[in-house]
Amino acid sequence: MTFRRFVELWTHRYHKYSHIFKAHALGYQAWLHFSRKKQQLPKGAELVAVVRTEHFGDIVAAEPLSRHIRALHPKAHIVWFVKPAFRELVETNPNVDEAHGEFCVTERRVLLETNIFDKVYPLQFRNNNHCPKCQVFLDNTIADAAGINVHTYFNYGNLLEVFAQTGGVTMPADDQPRLYLQDRHRQKVDAMNLPNSFIVIHCQSNYAPKDWPATRWVELVNWLLDTYPYQVVEIGLRSNLDIQREGYHNLCGKLSILETGEVIRRATYFIGLDSGPSHLANATGTYGFVLMGALGDFPAYNPYSGSYGRGENCVLIREEGKPCAQLPVEKVKQPIADVLSKEVLKG
Repeated sequence: MTFRRFVELWTHRYHKYSHIFKAHALGYQAWLHFSRKKQQLPKGAELVAVVRTEHFGDIVAAEPLSRHIRALHPKAHIVWFVKPAFRELVETNPNVDEAHGEFCVTERRVLLETNIFDKVYPLQFRNNNHCPKCQVFLDNTIADAAGINVHTYFNYGNLLEVFAQTGGVTMPADDQPRLYLQDRHRQKVDAMNLPNSFIVIHCQSNYAPKDWPATRWVELVNWLLDTYPYQVVEIGLRSNLDIQREGYHNLCGKLSILETGEVIRRATYFIGLDSGPSHLANATGTYGFVLMGALGDFPAYNPYSGSYGRGENCVLIREEGKPCAQLPVEKVKQPIADVLSKEVLKG
């Protein structure tokens, strides 16, 4: 072994075992916190955990379960496990008493093995329960028994239906996701002086197979601006569009998740991908056009519950069995034109 390889190996081991030590320490620290919390609860009140740590679209899709679980445990102290980046979605939810920002899967395993919680609802399956630094997976025995995994989950329904099954809970009667926007989100968007009538677009997901080519997005945006009396506002982490013209506004990287939700709520229409912002659009009630394609083992699927899931407030644009990237521009334009032209005539 060369000296350089020796240094690399021990550097890797140092970071790995430092991470594992921190995860264990934080797990026991959390146990102390929840032990004190449990002692403070009224007699007979339960300490209930809900585990849905990522991604933010999945957390929005799971929101109806927060209301359902609250109804099942009206006096409980409900704790939602979530990755810190998505914490604001949980902290604003009035059905959740506490958001626990999870460090990693190992921290959760250490905490849950103390049996401090009276009831745990695991709303995710094995591939979401992985820490690459610890090299640890945490199994969900309910999901495993049902056969729900990354290769099968959309065979069991939309995301809300899948999460209910992995958590061992019945489906809520009200399956419409909600957002809990605050005054600070409205004030932030007020300060941006957005146009009165605009279409919001989202052009890049966190998973490349769900994406549509940037050149086609540019063509679509130019067509929208040339054809309809709406300006176009792009949201997301970053933009890959080369557009320099009046009527196009790039807000990428400038908004939090719930500020993005407020922008979508104000839009006349949403056009985007099967990604987090489309779940925000479903939750805010903005009419949507969602570009979709085959995904892994699923030639056609519908991730949405509520009005998007029933097709009442959106159009899913796809060609079954083909990836989103292969959608022709005209295939995308036609359903948009069918809806927008009618609205323009009404106006």
